[in-house]
Amino acid sequence: MRRKKLHISLAALLSALSHGIPHAVAQITINLPEANIQGRTDYIQSFTGGQYSFTLLALLPTISTKAINNTSFVSTTGGTVPLNVAHLKLEKINNLSLLGLSNDVTLSTADQVLISALATVSLSAGPVIINSRFVTANQTWVSGIYKTTLSLTASGILGGTITPPSQDFSISVPAFISPPASIGTTSILVNDLSYYRAANGISSNTVIPLSTTVPYIPSIKTGNTQFNFSTTAAYNALPVTSVSTVNTTLTGTANTTTAALSTTDQSLTNTAGIAVPTNNSQSLTYTYSIGLNQLKTNFIQAGTYSVPLTYTWNKLMSAYPIGSLLAQSNGNLSIVVSDLAEIVANQQAVNLSFTTANDYKNGVNVNMSNHLKLSATSSYNLYVRATSPSFTSGANSIPLNVLNIGPMAGQSGMNTVTLSTTAQQLIQNADPVIDRNLNMLYSIPASATGMLLNKPAGAYTANIIFSFVAP
Repeated sequence: MRRKKLHISLAALLSALSHGIPHAVAQITINLPEANIQGRTDYIQSFTGGQYSFTLLALLPTISTKAINNTSFVSTTGGTVPLNVAHLKLEKINNLSLLGLSNDVTLSTADQVLISALATVSLSAGPVIINSRFVTANQTWVSGIYKTTLSLTASGILGGTITPPSQDFSISVPAFISPPASIGTTSILVNDLSYYRAANGISSNTVIPLSTTVPYIPSIKTGNTQFNFSTTAAYNALPVTSVSTVNTTLTGTANTTTAALSTTDQSLTNTAGIAVPTNNSQSLTYTYSIGLNQLKTNFIQAGTYSVPLTYTWNKLMSAYPIGSLLAQSNGNLSIVVSDLAEIVANQQAVNLSFTTANDYKNGVNVNMSNHLKLSATSSYNLYVRATSPSFTSGANSIPLNVLNIGPMAGQSGMNTVTLSTTAQQLIQNADPVIDRNLNMLYSIPASATGMLLNKPAGAYTANIIFSFVAP
């Protein structure tokens, strides 16, 4: 009786132990390399599909394969990859090479014959090696583990068996963000005064190619709070310009935002980020812009304003795999302001008329409001001169030095000079300016009217030139 109880107890224990051991599921994992995804090239990898064994004759059977359970490779995150990216061939059984005899089949849920039975080919039991080829070119790959179940069967009268008859068959798609190693320099060229008058200021683009298998948020930051400045042009003071005077955004991309440059990372999309692009490749257009007021206030001195940039692309935290993943590249931004200058005479003719005795007694003055408009991107001088030695009317003449040119009342920063064929300096070493209007006074004072006496009536003229340099 005691032996019976002991026997029953052992049986129960053995039964309990056997149920406690988990069933090991064979699996095949193909680790798809980043290089093949980026290059859109096929990836080839061999794997063991099982063990072939037989009981009677060692003749080559018909071996078939198919996917079961799923009509595609399915990831745990819900994505899918079509079965037809996988192409399979029978490479060998044990040491017998069969690549030359095998069909190249596209994986599907229907049986595909890798090799047909051949009575003339003998073989020994051993591992079944499958040669797999994965076509990357027509697929947008999103990082993850994609799984189906692969079945291999040997059929025929003397077919033998392949064990296990099925295995988990997975594709591991790596998570990566791959920008260029270096971005280079983006230049905003302020080489025309029209930019200082354009309603939207000025902007410039740089295009950055990017390859990725994960959704991401792009951001950007500068290495300094202010632009570095260098120049060969004349200046009175070196400009101190904050990087925040330049805005950045992505053009032609969904979910984008605009940010002022800063030494802290500035996201260029909302929290939704940018999805994995078609075929895993895209070009991002970064647009840098300077508004009109900022341009006229902070980028008026000719020279080069430069700052280093760090571009960052961060994987969305919700995307596979768990944890952070980022890529970075460095570049530079330069705003190059050319040495530009312009003088516009808003009134081409100035008339001083002597029509009464009081004119000869007191002299004549003419105010010319907004007479000249000056623009210069470096410190400047303003000169005036006549092109002829006198005012003339036919054969008659009046000396140039009867005329004084200077500022109207309230106009600052200008000298009064006497007209001559030698350039006379009206303004000295003024700061850069855009569209500065000058209110000017032309006068023949009472002290000079004596030079007009006894002159025949008529219009006496001379051409006057204003310039930034003394010829």
